[in-house]
Amino acid sequence: MRLLVRLAAALALCAPVGALAAATDCEPARCAVQSTIDQECNCTTASNHGRYVSCVAHVVRRLTAESTVPNTCRGKVTRCAARSTCGKTGFVACHIPTDVCDIPAGMTIGTCTGNPALTCLTSLDCGSRCRVSKSAELCTEHGGTVGAGASCCRGCTP
Repeated sequence: MRLLVRLAAALALCAPVGALAAATDCEPARCAVQSTIDQECNCTTASNHGRYVSCVAHVVRRLTAESTVPNTCRGKVTRCAARSTCGKTGFVACHIPTDVCDIPAGMTIGTCTGNPALTCLTSLDCGSRCRVSKSAELCTEHGGTVGAGASCCRGCTP
């Protein structure tokens, strides 16, 4: 694993500047260490949000020093913890649609108004942004849907 990370870092240094941004997708790195973060920083038992984020930052710093997480991804992985409800009692991840699903009368499927090539069942299928909301009620009042997880970051598939 360390050899793979070092090889990827060496290739990134040789890449043209425009290609460097594309080479720093940090989701695979975050997903690779998410179970370690979850074991060492328990979201459900976090006493407060600041302590949870601090715990994650310490774990990520250690994993970066061990070359498990690329240094360029350190901040992005930690920001994922900051965009969570961990340590925030009653808070939810709220997904707010960024486009509208236009379903013709009598139909069960429609198309997104911003991109008619996309089919949809709800406006969330057309895209959404996520924010941490103080409650499920506030989320729905603002047209959002409560997410299944505790984070606004994408879920990691096993």
